[in-house]
Amino acid sequence: MKVNFGLQKQLSLVVFKVYADLKAESSRSYLGIAWWFIEPLLYLAAFYILFVLVLDRGDLSFVPAFLCGVIVWKLFDAGVKGGSYALMANAVLLQQVYVPKYIFPLSAVITAALKFVPVFLFFCFFIVFFKSNPSVTWLWAIPLFFLQAILTFSLALLLSALIPFVPDLRVAVENGMMFLFFISGVFFDISAVQEPVKWFVMLNPMAIIISAYRGVLLLNAPPDIAKLVEVLLFSVLVLILGFFVLRRWDKKYGKARF
Repeated sequence: MKVNFGLQKQLSLVVFKVYADLKAESSRSYLGIAWWFIEPLLYLAAFYILFVLVLDRGDLSFVPAFLCGVIVWKLFDAGVKGGSYALMANAVLLQQVYVPKYIFPLSAVITAALKFVPVFLFFCFFIVFFKSNPSVTWLWAIPLFFLQAILTFSLALLLSALIPFVPDLRVAVENGMMFLFFISGVFFDISAVQEPVKWFVMLNPMAIIISAYRGVLLLNAPPDIAKLVEVLLFSVLVLILGFFVLRRWDKKYGKARF
């Protein structure tokens, strides 16, 4: 059954889907939204014990740098994985009624972004309390956030369009995200990496974004605009490819065997 969806109806559907996902997630546990804060803190505790206490690496500056990296990474990780599997998760609905497919990965990315905002604000208070006062440079975090959201949505959209017909991509996504995690600079300062390894690491767009967040928030240094433009152009190209694939296979998703 096909229903005509105007822009207003599509936006309403995205808002409803995001609200429903957040409500369902918070109701699945006793602590609810408290897990949004607990999870990154558990990440911090685990890796702090490993790198600082066990391996004796890093100093006091390691903690805010690591926390910044892991919080920013969690938005990317949750958005890409949630968005990639969004069509498969809503397979029953797609088989019964026509819905614009991009709504599902977009809702997943917005949900991840809304969970990211309070944790990020908590981190900003942490920096003010332990490290330095806020400055005008911190405003760069706003365009960085939107750039990261565009990058996350573009990858989630393309993967969500392909995975229903190439199931093996799910395994590739899991392993690929782990690989990107370890070369994104979460555990180390990319500026200290020697060439040509540094050139290879900087091919990862999240390495550029995490480095930019750290520079803005921890060093009061504006980001490298040229590098951010590269990330934006890459994201736009992936976004166009994702919409192209969705449009080409649009009528097949309702018949696909997820």
